[in-house]
Amino acid sequence: FVKVGQALSSRPDLVPPAYIDALSRLQDRMPSFPHEVAMQVVEEDLGRKVEDVFVDMPRRPIAAASLGQVYKAKLRSNGHTVAVKVQRPGMAESIAMDMYLVREAAAWIDENLEKVGGIVLEQQLAPLVEEFAARLFGELDYEQEADNAEKFEKLYGTLPRIRVPKVYRECLSTRVLVTEWINGSKLTDKKAMEARSLSVVDFVDVGIECTLRQLLDHGYFHADPHPGNLLAMSTGELCYLDFGVMSSAPENARYAIIAHVVHLVNRDYQAMAKDYYDLEFLDPSVDTSPLVPALANFFDSGVIDMGVDQLNFKALVDGLGEIFFQYPFRVPPYWALVLRSLTVLEGLAIYSDPEYKLLAKAYPYMAQRLLTDPEPTLRRSLEELVVKDGRFDVDRFEGLIENSKKSQSYDTEGFWLFLEWFLSPEGHRVREAFSKELAILLDDASYANTRNMVRNALKLILPAEEVESAVDSYLKLRKQESDKADQFARLFESAAEILVPNTTGTFSGTLNPENFLKFVQNSISTEQRKRLQMLAEHSDALNELAASISIEVITRFVARVTKLGLQVSEPTTGKARKK
Repeated sequence: FVKVGQALSSRPDLVPPAYIDALSRLQDRMPSFPHEVAMQVVEEDLGRKVEDVFVDMPRRPIAAASLGQVYKAKLRSNGHTVAVKVQRPGMAESIAMDMYLVREAAAWIDENLEKVGGIVLEQQLAPLVEEFAARLFGELDYEQEADNAEKFEKLYGTLPRIRVPKVYRECLSTRVLVTEWINGSKLTDKKAMEARSLSVVDFVDVGIECTLRQLLDHGYFHADPHPGNLLAMSTGELCYLDFGVMSSAPENARYAIIAHVVHLVNRDYQAMAKDYYDLEFLDPSVDTSPLVPALANFFDSGVIDMGVDQLNFKALVDGLGEIFFQYPFRVPPYWALVLRSLTVLEGLAIYSDPEYKLLAKAYPYMAQRLLTDPEPTLRRSLEELVVKDGRFDVDRFEGLIENSKKSQSYDTEGFWLFLEWFLSPEGHRVREAFSKELAILLDDASYANTRNMVRNALKLILPAEEVESAVDSYLKLRKQESDKADQFARLFESAAEILVPNTTGTFSGTLNPENFLKFVQNSISTEQRKRLQMLAEHSDALNELAASISIEVITRFVARVTKLGLQVSEPTTGKARKK
């Protein structure tokens, strides 16, 4: 029943927020069962005497939970230190009875709650109990857990600072699991962490990116990363334990999660509401229009005024949980488990650093995926983020570049793929918006230079005070132009640092194509020069980009001249009227 309570703690669509907080504190702790019984299970399942398989088998387990207990021993065959997990006898029968009783209660509630209390449930409880029971029975199959561990290691074991214990299949059965012993500290063991000079926050950062990689790269993820299942190793690796509870996210939902973040950044609440169809939170028949003002009220109440990366994840989950409880949401099992995983990780970090912001740590990976993943759905999300009302948002694009470089999975290869897409037919919309913004910069820069030339010339024939009064009205404009030039200079410098990773200097001088090319060429390698030459083969796109910029600059120049002519003629017309 503790397991049932823990499961309900991650279902904001079913349980009010006040109850969720209490249920989340439930701990899976039970006294150990007799040593003799445990050794009998080992001998029955492995078909050998305990002493023929293990040496130094202690009489007391090092840990015990509701489903089993763990011993530290050595394999007789090779002397390796191992963890021996033995299942509590009779668990299948006990769980079957418990789940039968819970299922009967859920079925009665489904049938009678509306009649008795006038309450209509948007989601039937009996199917949820059946789903939970299937997952719980899955935890009893240690052979399946071994498969899960090996699959997890194959998918994520090569990630930076991630460790998965080896499974010893020669000592495997449905009730006995033997794995490599890992020396490490629980992230909640403050003394042990300090003794090894290990930072909880540092390991949580690793866990958060790994969780996002699990969810968004392959969709296969560890669904129970509570403090007891995560060990900090002195090597700097984060070790995952206990692979009995795993889950999968459908591919369409993975991309919808990133799109949802983009819509949140854009405060596009109508699009956010429709995302819940792809996330499988809402049935396609549900009208999302009443949900839009609820989302707007929540997020516009100051929740994201400081930016998405400053959001407290638990506060976000709690706030959305209230909305989910009020509307016909049905949170998919995979999402409930993801929320639980991330909430646990943030809780561990906040224990050490009260100002820790999970989303700030998660955004670099999101930025890296948006910037470098060629998947069409993510490319559309990238367009939505950096192009707004036909204008290219330089700040956001620069932010993507800078944040992506903070990701543990950062790789410059992805940025080359972005440039190839940018110059491809599919990148036309972003390229067009970028060319317009660059044309504005070039026009502003040339106009400012012209103003300075005229200003200097007037100094030769007019008193200084008259010259100053004549140009004072343009000083603010020139400041804005200077800001925009600085903005683009930072963007080009960030891009150059990615294309040319070994660059140590900074971009300086007047911002123009010639200076920028010199900046790149002075520090570029032969291999990198070949990559740029390959990009130059997109001649049609480059010609189109140049033509678009030229047309936009000429158009703005004509408008400038016309406006200047009107400004010059207005004083003369005014004097004529006075006469």
